[in-house]
Amino acid sequence: MSYLRSFVVSVGLVLSLALSASAVHAASQCSAKSFREARELLANRLMAAGYSGEQAAFLISGADRLTSELRADKLSERAKSCGIDSARAHVLLCVDKLLFPLKESKTSLDAERPVASWGKKRLAGRELLFIGYFNACFGTAKQRIFGG
Repeated sequence: MSYLRSFVVSVGLVLSLALSASAVHAASQCSAKSFREARELLANRLMAAGYSGEQAAFLISGADRLTSELRADKLSERAKSCGIDSARAHVLLCVDKLLFPLKESKTSLDAERPVASWGKKRLAGRELLFIGYFNACFGTAKQRIFGG
């Protein structure tokens, strides 16, 4: 478990540095894709990368649930002109940008670990990667696009 913990901490540090610059840029521009287009792109990329239908549905459902919590009345002044759909799309496009292409072997990504998150008690490595990247993108969006 210490390997997983150190991996998560390392990824978190790298992401916080990388995302702060890209999030500032993203917050000042409207998304080129709608939330629906970004969602479809991400779902298709998950399947193409070897995620099972069950894994992809679980992850997209969790992403839908969390992005639906982002409210238009909480957008920063700069982000209001783009709207909530654009802000939500930015979260999914951020995940897509960070997650792909996957370079790990299928075996290590499919191994389940006793880590609870998003309502499941055991998650595959690939699910943990998605959730970690999603949480990083979601948190950055909340901070940069929603001002809190």
